[in-house]
Amino acid sequence: MKKLFKVSTKIALFDQSKEHVLVIYMDWDNDWGLPGGHVDEGETPQEAICRELMEECGIKADVIQKSDFFMHSNGKLILAYVGTTSNTVLKSQQDNLEGMPKWLTRDEFEVVKIEPGYRELVLNNWPK
Repeated sequence: MKKLFKVSTKIALFDQSKEHVLVIYMDWDNDWGLPGGHVDEGETPQEAICRELMEECGIKADVIQKSDFFMHSNGKLILAYVGTTSNTVLKSQQDNLEGMPKWLTRDEFEVVKIEPGYRELVLNNWPK
């Protein structure tokens, strides 16, 4: 049995043009999230965010850096990362099990229903 820790990773990943951010749309509850997930046993947070990006979106980031940490409204500790990628082709390796990956512009992102900590992470780190 897989042991899940109450620590999760999330990333504000921007495309090379810095005009879009990668999000996950969960159609079953009309909610939005950021790519990322639990840190598996024996895995570093950096390894977890890279694995989750690949599983959920089929994407490798060109640059990833630690950004911050904060408490999710459900009590999990979120280890936050920021990054960029030149690869914008999205392909969930889980058949969108955890949601559908999408690129959104800043205007689109500003109006979606999303966890407040995620919104802050994205908007505070949106490249100029």
